[in-house]
Amino acid sequence: MTEDWKITYRDTPTGVKSYGQESILTLGNGYLGWRGAPVISRYSDDHYPGLYVAGVFNQTKTEVNDREVINEDLVNFPNPQLLKVTVNQTQLLVPYSDRLAQLDMEHGTLVEKMTFPIDKGQLFLKTTKICDPVNYHQFALKVELSLDFEADVKVELVIDGKIQNKNVARYRNFNSQEFAVTKTSDHMLQGETLQSEINFVLGAKTTSDMTDFATTYTDDSVIDSATVHLQKDEPLVVDRVMAVATSHETADVLNIVEESLKQGSFENIYQINLDHWQEFWQKSDIKLTTDDKDIQKLIRLHIFQLHQAASELSNPHFDASVGSRGLTGEGYRGHIFWDELFMVPYYSANEPLAAKAIIQYRIDRLKAAMENAHLQLEHGAMYPWQSAGIGDEQAQFIHLNPMTNSWYPDNSRLQRHVSLAIVYDLWSYTQITGKNDLLVNGGLDLLLQTSKFWLNKVEYDGNKYHLSGVMGPDEFHEAYPNTKTGGLSDNAYTNLMLAWSLSWLLDLKDVVPEAFEKACQESDFDSDLLAKAQEVSQNLAVNVTRDGVIEQYNHYFELKELDLPAYAKKYGDIHRIDRILKSEGKSSNDYQADKQADTLMMIYNLGPKVMASVIEKLGNKLPKEWLLQNRDYYLSRTVHGSTVSRPVYASVDAALGDADAAWKKLKVAVKSDYDDIQGGTTAEGIHTGVMGADLTVIMRDFAGVRFEDDQLNVNPQLPTTWSKLSFTQTYRGVQYHFDFRGQELSITADHDCTVKVVDQMISLKANEAFEYKIKENVLV
Repeated sequence: MTEDWKITYRDTPTGVKSYGQESILTLGNGYLGWRGAPVISRYSDDHYPGLYVAGVFNQTKTEVNDREVINEDLVNFPNPQLLKVTVNQTQLLVPYSDRLAQLDMEHGTLVEKMTFPIDKGQLFLKTTKICDPVNYHQFALKVELSLDFEADVKVELVIDGKIQNKNVARYRNFNSQEFAVTKTSDHMLQGETLQSEINFVLGAKTTSDMTDFATTYTDDSVIDSATVHLQKDEPLVVDRVMAVATSHETADVLNIVEESLKQGSFENIYQINLDHWQEFWQKSDIKLTTDDKDIQKLIRLHIFQLHQAASELSNPHFDASVGSRGLTGEGYRGHIFWDELFMVPYYSANEPLAAKAIIQYRIDRLKAAMENAHLQLEHGAMYPWQSAGIGDEQAQFIHLNPMTNSWYPDNSRLQRHVSLAIVYDLWSYTQITGKNDLLVNGGLDLLLQTSKFWLNKVEYDGNKYHLSGVMGPDEFHEAYPNTKTGGLSDNAYTNLMLAWSLSWLLDLKDVVPEAFEKACQESDFDSDLLAKAQEVSQNLAVNVTRDGVIEQYNHYFELKELDLPAYAKKYGDIHRIDRILKSEGKSSNDYQADKQADTLMMIYNLGPKVMASVIEKLGNKLPKEWLLQNRDYYLSRTVHGSTVSRPVYASVDAALGDADAAWKKLKVAVKSDYDDIQGGTTAEGIHTGVMGADLTVIMRDFAGVRFEDDQLNVNPQLPTTWSKLSFTQTYRGVQYHFDFRGQELSITADHDCTVKVVDQMISLKANEAFEYKIKENVLV
């Protein structure tokens, strides 16, 4: 169905709802992100035009309570799409009365139609926006304008340099001026970010078959204008080619933009865009038939936005990763978190060069991570919880609770598990692609230096090694009750992932022996450290009850219980129960109430078999029902304050064989941005992490396609409401197409290979479809 390819809005929204739609309607190509705000809009309570370039950050300083607060932001560039229309000497200022906004994901276009009531009748405006996915500095706009009466019409298209970062309401009291305009001439606006000193050029060329446009310049704007006399229903069609380049990715800034304006045309960019998306969807589409009419288009929205967040055609050519909101808004200031963990496995099997570029961003910041550790009197490398331009820590020491309008200490930087997430990303890429190129070109150094950090940080009590002063993924627990010092001891997720990471490190001695020895010498990782890595990997402390429930961290079981249903009845939405408790003079540190999956996060990463193996190697016994016991214990204490919480629990449900329970959770996650379930956060940008996680659960956990033990395994367990599922992925250089229809499974590979299907080894011949039937989890 055509609607399965389109996100369509027909309302006239205001406030955060409008902002949220503009986030979802963003176009991009990995290099730039262009928010879907109407061309007639400026920053207001209802609209927020935004143009972002990957990797371009700037720091500002603001005095807060006699304290200097430094913030580093993804820069919102000058607005090159601003349209001003004057009809018979009267500027069009009234709001539109009718609107259609349609994101066509199949063709990569955004079309918006609006009707404006004015004195003598109505003005009809249609705009078409496109980004060039190949020549990624370019993007283009077509404006079609008509009246239902005769009039003189003046059209101005502006590069507006009077722009600040104002997308996020709670950041607006901070200094938000990120750049200065340095020159306007030759259809271009030049500028420089104020602290990071990144030069940029933004240009635009405006043309029409009906008239010529004149260009004028102010200190901070470039204005293309023309006046025409329009007859009733006579259309005025205007094309605008735009380009942006920065010194962050090239020394040839001016020439790139000049050539783009000289050579580019709307028609050419449009055709390149169409060809690209046609080819992309042939190998990247996930087709799902289920009982919910919105699911298919929202899955495609996930794929579409992840491809716009990072692309094989652009990202290998510049230094950037994917922030938690991609290039769609300024939430979390555009910073890079551990959200990469939820995206890298997807990219590795679908766009491996994009995955490689994301990990390369981290490898290139190893020295910054080592300096970060040194500043905290630690050894080795300690990656920051929030990374931006150079890779130093950008997490704040304080944060604002909007329910109390008060500032509180922020210990989120103690989530040292971000370093383990980066190691997991490196492992995922290596496992899925079968390539050791990143390992032997900096990846081993990263692994060794982060391991050195952990090996120095653990403490031995004569029986077990302990790890203190850290946080797990659950951000509602930053410290112990009634203490002023942040951090917890023996967080189960951190300890288990550390034990796994050290085991992988030791395995690599035999996988890439020459590179391993060289890296150990260069990283000063001697035989004593290797021996300690072996010892720590088998002796980290993890507390497990007789029932098999794993304690989230030491003393977690001693915290008070919280009646979450009672709070839900009183407050409704309790996904930020931490803020609610603060408003009551309480602290989430005192209660067994979790923001998101923490203890069970390792199951999402590596599966229950690996998690159980690691736990038992650490000297703990697990009963048969350990996973069910843990799922039920922690699920009843989790409020899903993070969008990635439900996909993690869905992965746990799938591991338990309950695909329907898993789908019930995942369906909420799939709709989380579209329905804006967190009450306005989509206004600040889409959530890239949940999109990567949702797609991973669909293909890895429901379809059961997982590369483990050096073998591609297929163990499907589809929800009962699914009738069809098909997709394509690449593992170890072999492209597979999977087609699930009820109990029937078809697999096609483009090379001869073997696949393990429901525990049976199957030989596939290149480009020949093999049909199977699965009954009661047995191949027949």
